[in-house]
Order: sequence, then C-alpha cells, then structure tokens
Amino acid sequence: MITFLQYAILRALRNMKGNLFPNLTTIGIIGISMLLFSTFSLIALNFTSFLKIWEEKIEVIAYLKRETPLREVEGLLRRIRQLKGVESVKYVSPFDAMSFLENRLGNQRNLLEGIQPGILPPSIEIELKKDYRNAVRIKEVISQMRQVPQIEEIQYGQEWVETFSGLVHLAGLTQWILGGLLLAAIIFIISNTLQLTISSRREEIEVMQMVGASPAFIRVPFYIEGLVQGLLGAGMAMLLLYLLYEVVLRHITPLMKGWMATLPVLFLSGEMIALILAGGMVVGLFGSFIASVRFLK
Repeated sequence: MITFLQYAILRALRNMKGNLFPNLTTIGIIGISMLLFSTFSLIALNFTSFLKIWEEKIEVIAYLKRETPLREVEGLLRRIRQLKGVESVKYVSPFDAMSFLENRLGNQRNLLEGIQPGILPPSIEIELKKDYRNAVRIKEVISQMRQVPQIEEIQYGQEWVETFSGLVHLAGLTQWILGGLLLAAIIFIISNTLQLTISSRREEIEVMQMVGASPAFIRVPFYIEGLVQGLLGAGMAMLLLYLLYEVVLRHITPLMKGWMATLPVLFLSGEMIALILAGGMVVGLFGSFIASVRFLK
C-alpha cells in the first residue's frame, strides 16, 4: 500500500514533469542566483585565508636613528623585548644590512660598489606573538614602540594589512547583501512558478477539496516540488562553482611567484556546501509555502 509520503513525492515529480519548461527555468535561475552567492562566499573565504597567512608573515622593523650609540643597543633591545606582544627581537647593524642586500642582489651586487654600509640605518627586527599578528592588535605594539626616542621609523606592511582587511570586510558584506537580494528573488521566482502549476490544476484541486481531501494532502506535493527545485538549483550552482574553481586554479597557480606560489586556493568546505544545499531547499520550501497560501486558501 502506497504511503502518503510516497504519494506526495510521486505527485510532485509528476507536477514537475507536466510543467517541465517552467520548472527547468526556475531551477536554472535558482542555480545562477546560488552560484553568485557561493562565488562571493568563495572569494571571501580565500581573502580571509590569504589575510591569515599574510598576518603570520608580519614582522615589524624599527629603524634607529643613525646617531644612536652602540652602547645603548643592548638596553634598547631589552626594553623592546619587554613590550606587550613582542616575541623576540634581533639587532641588524648597517654591515648586516649591506650583506643582506648583496645576497639578495646576487649577480647584480656590483650595483652596490662605492656605497658604504654607514649609509644604511641600524634596525631592529621584531617578531610578534601570534595573537598580535593582525591589523588591530599590531597597532598596540606600534604605539608602544613610538615612545622609544631612539626609533626613527617603523615599518610593518601597514598598507597591505589594512588593504587585505578591507577587502575581507567588503567581500563578506557584499556576500550577505547579495545573498539577501537573491533570497528575495528566488522566493519570488519559485512562488510564481508554483502559482502557475497550481492554476493549471485548479479544477483537480477543487474536486479534491469537494471530496474532503485535507489541506496537507493537497499542499505537501507542492512543498516537495519547491524542495526539489531548490536542491537541484543549489546542486547545479555547486557543480558550476567547482568547475570554475578548477579552471581558474589551473590558470592562476602557474602565474604565482615567490611566496605567493605557496598560497593555497581554497574551495568551500563540506559543511559550507551542505549549508548552501540545505539553504536552497529551505528557500524552495518557503517559496512553495507562499504560493500555496495565496492560492490554496
């Protein structure tokens, strides 16, 4: 004996088959909408990942005044080492800085001929504690270091950190604004598609009501239809996003050089994919609920 749930599923599938073009159109529009949302989710995810990796590489360099006596350096290192958020410090003399430049230039080190090490300022490389390697807390350390009179200039890649933080915030904000707009659009599309389906079966529905069919018996197949539309649309979006990810990854990775070549380009996690699929089903269900409330009073 066929159960009510089996009947509802079969009825929903027959409804979709009988109105194939409107349903395919709805699924396609849902897929495109979910693809846009999931694309911004993927961009926000990778921006966040890049920012975390960049923050791990943050190193503060404090350039000392050239007239700073060498005898003050040890006390200066001790003072900076005691600052809140500082992990370790390292003094770099002008001679060390010149050796570093020569090594970096390699075969072009002859460009440094005639340049004396004294032209380079002494500096202190400061490694921060992990909790302080971010755009907000690093400023706490910098503000403490600015109180040291021997320090002339401080560099820590401020523009990069703040730019990446801004991009992460912008991508996340755009993701949810776009998600809200697409949510309303998807619900509108699904409800209107199901309204057409319900209208085409109005006489059949009226007969079912006359013979005493319960509201649930009539409405549940339409709810299942909305669930299936949402699931198929979200599934199509995930498939297209993965194909796009694979194509872009193959083209971007060979272009990356230096430390950027080690950056991972992430895809959405299994939990995020499941949430998007579930979200598509919930939106589909909600759209079908609105349609049934309007036409099946």
